[in-house]
Amino acid sequence: MKYSVVSTLLAWIFPTKRDRKRFREFCNELDSRKEVLQVHSRYSKVLAKLREKYGKQNIKVVFMSSENSKWAYQSLYEEFAKNPKFDVQVLVTVRTGIFNKKNSSVDYCGIAQRTYNFFKSRGMNVEYAFDLEHKEYKDLREFNPDIIFYEQPWEISKIQSIETTSEFALPMYCNYGSSTTNCRKEFVDPFYKELFIYFLDNKFIKKELLRYEFDENRLKVIGQLKQDAYLKPVDETKVQWKTTGQKRVIWAPHHSFYKDSILSLGTFDWNYEFFYNYAKNHPEIEFIFKPHPELKKHIVKESFMSYEGMCEYFKKWEELPNAQIYDEGDYFDMFRTSDMMITDCNSFLYEYLPTGKPVIHLIRKDTVGFNEFGEKIIAGYYPARNIEKLEELIDKVLLRGEDSKREIREKIIREDLIRPEGGAAKYVAECVTEVLEGKGCIDDGHASKRVVKLIKSIIETPDKVEETIEEIVKK
Repeated sequence: MKYSVVSTLLAWIFPTKRDRKRFREFCNELDSRKEVLQVHSRYSKVLAKLREKYGKQNIKVVFMSSENSKWAYQSLYEEFAKNPKFDVQVLVTVRTGIFNKKNSSVDYCGIAQRTYNFFKSRGMNVEYAFDLEHKEYKDLREFNPDIIFYEQPWEISKIQSIETTSEFALPMYCNYGSSTTNCRKEFVDPFYKELFIYFLDNKFIKKELLRYEFDENRLKVIGQLKQDAYLKPVDETKVQWKTTGQKRVIWAPHHSFYKDSILSLGTFDWNYEFFYNYAKNHPEIEFIFKPHPELKKHIVKESFMSYEGMCEYFKKWEELPNAQIYDEGDYFDMFRTSDMMITDCNSFLYEYLPTGKPVIHLIRKDTVGFNEFGEKIIAGYYPARNIEKLEELIDKVLLRGEDSKREIREKIIREDLIRPEGGAAKYVAECVTEVLEGKGCIDDGHASKRVVKLIKSIIETPDKVEETIEEIVKK
């Protein structure tokens, strides 16, 4: 039985529109919990199968990827690849959000091919999980995975979603970005609760998730996998700069500049002309324009520019002798050889921090805001809410070198960054190995009694539905 159906039948008993809405939301939440429990009920059987297999046959670990610019698993891929008990593979798929007619300006086949080539050129084991010829998603059973690391929690086809893959594999996730904002989507989306293990980048987000009834056994704080790149020496062959001896700036705009964005972090709408003109008029500074992979889509989708206008804007950047566009993954050597970042992207605020270099933080008026961890990070950066302040800070911090917040950043790096010895990937691999060996205890039925009790309360005491809803909201 779906409780959303119950809400349709019983919502009339509530006297106000507000109460009816809350009752429907509550019933939808029950459906979500029921789905999560159904997924978790499969894990004991899958885990038993893998524990029987471990040590006798190789465990196959696959990594999903739809955009190489979001690739976070390089160090973990390498960690498993060097272990003779594991086989590894990257599966390239397509996000459902761009696989439709509404985004006809997005070349999803081209994105998939570039992503495939990104991994193939690095000598990695990669296959398509999307049939480019027939334009359909492949059933992941074809690849015989035992463990699946998802790239991102949204726009996943039904046949490749956790609801399907949990029947034959253990789904896991390491955040490709960082949990720094107040966006509730990370707390309420069923994807996160359905995971067998959710690896977190900081202790603050774990504290927040526990308030939303997450199973603590499934939450492992490991730091951010991407930052394992800082453990390696700079690879000069990967550095993309055109010049030598000049100041180097990365401008990295987020896509959420439009109205009704759940994040509302983007500032592209008020500064895109400034950045191009500033780069054009300051040949003594080299710029790398590092747009969020969603930026082009939203520029057109939100009618901020026409498709042709957007292409023309990007073309002008490519033609500047002191600038270039970089929209690939594997960008940490570029970070380390730059002098400053200017961004409104929440992930980069965290990822750039270990360089110790200054950041101008672009801020819009109606931003969703930052959580406790995010506030700590941005305290070491320089806020700019308008063009005048932005230009003033470039002159002061970059050109004159007046970096008064350096010590604040150094303190955050020492005290708040999770950096396991040997890297986060080593910790994740050890955690997975312990689970396969029977040392890692994961409770598969922790939430069932609570949910059953709540459902029973709704059915048996409909006159106390409002009190039950209040109880849920408080928790």
